[in-house]
Order: sequence, then structure tokens, then C-alpha cells
Amino acid sequence: MRVLPMLGVVAAANVFFFAAPATAAPIAVVGPGTGYVTTGGLDDLTACSFAAVGYDAAGRLVGLTAGHCVLAPGLPVTLIGNPQVGPVGTTASGHWGPDFGVIVLDAAKVVPVSSAGGVTVTDIGRATPGQRVCKGGAASGITCGTVLEVRAGGDITTDTPTVWADSGGALVSGTTLVGIASHADSVPVLGPTVYASAAASLDLLDAAGGPGSGFRPI
Repeated sequence: MRVLPMLGVVAAANVFFFAAPATAAPIAVVGPGTGYVTTGGLDDLTACSFAAVGYDAAGRLVGLTAGHCVLAPGLPVTLIGNPQVGPVGTTASGHWGPDFGVIVLDAAKVVPVSSAGGVTVTDIGRATPGQRVCKGGAASGITCGTVLEVRAGGDITTDTPTVWADSGGALVSGTTLVGIASHADSVPVLGPTVYASAAASLDLLDAAGGPGSGFRPI
């Protein structure tokens, strides 16, 4: 908050006391593939990525990520490479099968964007075998490949590599978010990578209600 100039009067003379304007809080840009860490106790530490940011049905600014990145609700979230901003939000919920999670962001500290690091998310869709896809994550940036399989329950396997801290990152076909980076099926980078279906994740999120329900990307 800006502090307005204050006027003081001493005897017959007017003496002006000016308070310096408060320094504006740092603002961080957050979008697909932006990296973050969660902090709390040692058991709560994770390093992951956002799949997309947007607003839920209640008007909250939220980010989609992997469920295994949300070890507990209410954990502070700080951006990788931009720690001076301080916490930009808190973890809300995590889910396994499919592997998706929600982080509630502080709109006073975050500028949400649909494009970051060369990946853009404008809508949500479903993957199909043979589809060309690309992943954006904090650890390995953009990698591309093909959808190998869409499993029962919605998990997607691809030959699009990921490494640690890419978890939660965006898997896109064009500008459509189809998956959320989850885990390697075997050896990271060399083996197929599993992504949670973005559409199936949002279906479950909508059914459960709470933060993230009714999510729409920026």
C-alpha cells in the first residue's frame, strides 16, 4: 500500500513530513512449464512444474500440476529461479490415478500467462494414439514425441522424455493441453513417459468441487 504524504504543523510554521512510497511487491510470471518448489518440513519438499494456470469456477487463480507434487495442503509454493518474490501460492489438493494436483496462486504476486518457454495452452483436450505432442517442463524444457497409448483411466504414454522437476509440466498438442507430466514407465529419458490425462483430471476435479473445480486456462 502506498503511504500518502503527511502534513504536520508545529507552532506557526508549516513543516512537511513526507513518507517515501512503499516498494511495490515483486510480480512473477507463471505459465505452462514454470518451475516451483514446495516448502514446509523436509518431507514436504518437492520441485515440479505447472501444466497451466487459469481461474476456477469460484474465481480463484489456480495452477494445475502433478498430484504427487502436492504432499500436503497448505504448503508454500516458491518459483524456481525467482525466489525473491517469496511464496506465490499454496498447495490445495493432490490426486493419484490420474496424477493431478491444484495450487492456489496469489493474484497479487502472479501474472498468469498462457505461453511460457515456448509452450502455449489455450484449451483442454484428449490425447489419441499417434498424436504429435510436446512437453514443457522446468528441468528439460521442451521435448517432443508421439502418443504411444491412451490407457484405461486416462493415463497417456509417450516417447516424449521428462526428467525430475518436469513433473506437473504441460503435454500439448498444438495449444491444447492433453496431459500433465507424471512419471517414467522405466528408465527416465530412455523409457516411455506417463502423463495424466488433462481432460480426465478435470472431470474428476469438477466432480469433487473445491479449488480448481471449473478450471479454465488463461
